[in-house]
Amino acid sequence: MFTDLLTHEYFWLSFLPVVCLSGGFWLLYFDRLDSKNEPLYLLFIALLAGAFSAVIFVWIFQRFVESNLSLLVLSEEFCKAVCAVLAMELVKARFETISQGIMYGFAVGLGFAVVEDLVYLMRIYESVQFDPAFWIVFQGRFWSSTLVHGLTMAFFGLYYSAAYLSPTVNKGGHESPLKVLFAPMSFQALWQVLTLHVTRMHLLLHNHKDLQGHLSRSVISEGFVMAFFVHLIFNLILSYSMPALAFLFGVGGLWFLGYKSKKL
Repeated sequence: MFTDLLTHEYFWLSFLPVVCLSGGFWLLYFDRLDSKNEPLYLLFIALLAGAFSAVIFVWIFQRFVESNLSLLVLSEEFCKAVCAVLAMELVKARFETISQGIMYGFAVGLGFAVVEDLVYLMRIYESVQFDPAFWIVFQGRFWSSTLVHGLTMAFFGLYYSAAYLSPTVNKGGHESPLKVLFAPMSFQALWQVLTLHVTRMHLLLHNHKDLQGHLSRSVISEGFVMAFFVHLIFNLILSYSMPALAFLFGVGGLWFLGYKSKKL
C-alpha cells in the first residue's frame, strides 16, 4: 500500500501538500492556545511518531480488525498511545505544565491523521480522480476525522503529563511514570480506571493537579480509555450519517481542551 502511495504520480504534487496543510493548520492553531509555544522541531518529532504509529497500524492490525468497529478503534488508539509515550518521553524534561502534554499528544494524533488522509485521498482519486467528490471527502476529513485523531491523543497526553508532573504511588513529581507503569494494579485501582475516577474527580470536571494516592499506571490507563471512548463516539456519530454533529463534536472537543490547557 505505502509503496503504491509513495510512487503515485500525484503524491508529491497533490496528496502530500494537501494533507500537510491540513495537519499543519490544526497543529499551529492548537499551539496558539498553549502559552508555552513549543519548539517546532519537537512538535515535528511528535508528528513523525504519530505517522509511524499509522504505519504500524496498517501493517499489523488493520487486516485483522477491519470489520469490527470497536477493535478497529482500540487498535488505532493503542498504536497511537505507544508512539505518544515514546514521543513524550523524549521531551518530558520540558514538561512544566499539563497543557504541554496535551499539545504533544495532539501532535502525535495529527501525525497519524496525515498518513490516514494520504491513504484515503489516494483511494478516492482512483475512484473519481479530481472530481468535486475528491475535495468534498478531503474537507470532511479536515473538519472532523483529522481533528478527532488529534483530540484523542490530546486527551491521552493530558493524563500522561499529569502522571509525570504529579507525585503518584511509588514515584515523585517530575519522574517518568514508565518506572512504575507495570506496577501491579489492584481491583480497586482497576475499578477507578473503568469508572473514570481521575476524570471525574481531578482533571476534566475539576482542576486538581495533585494525583497523589493514584497509581501512574491507573492514570495513564484512564487516559487511554478516554481516548478510546472519544474516538468510538465520533465513529458512531458518522455511522449514523450525522456529519454536522461529528463536526460539532470535534470543534467542541477542541474548545474544551483549549480551555483546560489554560486551567491546568
